Amino acid sequence: MRHIIAVIDEDIRFALKLSDFLSKEDRIPFKAVAYTSFQMYKNETSSMEVVAFITDFDNVDECISTGIPVILLSDDAMVKSKYAESSKLFCSIFKFCGVHIIVDELLGFFAKNSSLGFSGTGKNTRVYGVYSPINRCGRSSMSVALHSYFCSLSTSSLLISFDEYDSVFAVLRKENSRDLSDVFYGYKTGDLNFAKLGECISRVEDLNIVLPARYNEDLFYLSDSELLKFINDITVSNLFEIIVIDFGSIGRRTMQVLDICEKIFCPVIGESNGVELSKLNEFKSLLGRNGYPEILQKLYEIKLPNEDISMDIFNFAKLKRHEYYLQISKIAEGL
Repeated sequence: MRHIIAVIDEDIRFALKLSDFLSKEDRIPFKAVAYTSFQMYKNETSSMEVVAFITDFDNVDECISTGIPVILLSDDAMVKSKYAESSKLFCSIFKFCGVHIIVDELLGFFAKNSSLGFSGTGKNTRVYGVYSPINRCGRSSMSVALHSYFCSLSTSSLLISFDEYDSVFAVLRKENSRDLSDVFYGYKTGDLNFAKLGECISRVEDLNIVLPARYNEDLFYLSDSELLKFINDITVSNLFEIIVIDFGSIGRRTMQVLDICEKIFCPVIGESNGVELSKLNEFKSLLGRNGYPEILQKLYEIKLPNEDISMDIFNFAKLKRHEYYLQISKIAEGL
């Protein structure tokens, strides 16, 4: 199910402009959708889950009744007395103060709101891993294709890359791009929240991607136990329904993280010289020796078509035509 921010205002032009701006804001990991009334929202959101309302006075009472966080856009910079003592799930912003100020106020509210930070109590997020002990097997491309499949279903999904190199993600990196290095630093210092995570997510089409760390050594910035806690904290926050992890070359080190994955996709090349089989058997033996034999039941070895999808990997309209993607989607349908 897709997670959104619902913008409700009788002035549809205002609602559309604000929702468009919010959807393009890199610090917010959700799309915003415009509505003219609460009733219109109820009629059109059967396949979407709202994480917060941004609403005018005419619809605020109905929004508050849902128990979902509400941001009231006030016409006169004053909050009516009846809302003055509202819970921490409510705040008011002056409607005509400018979109940049609205975004800053919105992010400040989200950061303080425990329901949108890393303190959730449920654990509905599913984690899927992509790892292979074989080099140059198309692991990163597979992780993007899998993430693309989940996003195509309007599922809120996040791809985190633990790769040592940018590889297929190089085309997404800009001079000021934030990445896994920034996420790990924020988590280590206790400064990672809803807004900060949003700043570190790169977006292309409907994809949400945490790019690989800028420096290889940053992959070891968190200890093994801290890395496990980091993934667990994101899953229990329920910000995303699906997390896809591209394990890069650290799969051997992070068996505890592999263990929390529901399924681990293991791309293979299909070599006939025995080297590939030897590496796979060695990795499986390592799992048993380290006390993780149950991971063997989660491994899903996949030999994908020998097809170059690198030019279309971030263009879903073209990617979905490839036999490579069709094979991935058929496998993912059964999850």
